[in-house]
Amino acid sequence: MKIDSIKAHLQPYSIMKKRQTTINHAFASAIAPSDSYDAKTVKEAVALLGQDPEKDLLCIYCGAEAETWDHVFGLVRDLRFSGYGHVIGNLLPSCKKCNSEKGNRDWEGFLRKKNGNDAGSKIEVIKRYFAKYLPAQVDYEKIKNVCPDEIGQLDSIKDKVMNLFKEADVIAERVRERIKSVS
Repeated sequence: MKIDSIKAHLQPYSIMKKRQTTINHAFASAIAPSDSYDAKTVKEAVALLGQDPEKDLLCIYCGAEAETWDHVFGLVRDLRFSGYGHVIGNLLPSCKKCNSEKGNRDWEGFLRKKNGNDAGSKIEVIKRYFAKYLPAQVDYEKIKNVCPDEIGQLDSIKDKVMNLFKEADVIAERVRERIKSVS
């Protein structure tokens, strides 16, 4: 760690800036499709990835011990639901470091960057996995057409939450200004 990394901690906290992504993710997750848990299907899926479902899973990207499940195709794109959900075919075992580094980036490009010339066989395995388990992307516009009232209500609620965060930031700034004279 470099000494100047402290700068990020020596500035006012913005509720809106720090939580906007969290709120968008929460609303996208709420409407995202999900698979029901079926142990047999999950074991078959993990085996298709070349892993032993009876042992601890390994990160699909680097081979370290897996600690989480990566949503290969992120749930949020352009501040709204991307069309991918919490389904077996969109989840790959991952270590926290790779999951964080990959973020919303293209999985194949990330895998190539991480593994260089050794990425080819992993890519083929993952593509077979997708072919079997990844459903088609849900078109957000179709969702809006099928459920216009509900999507409108959800968008309205999300806007209210965001506006409350903005209002809280203004109030917090006033508090910070006032307490300067107290200390």
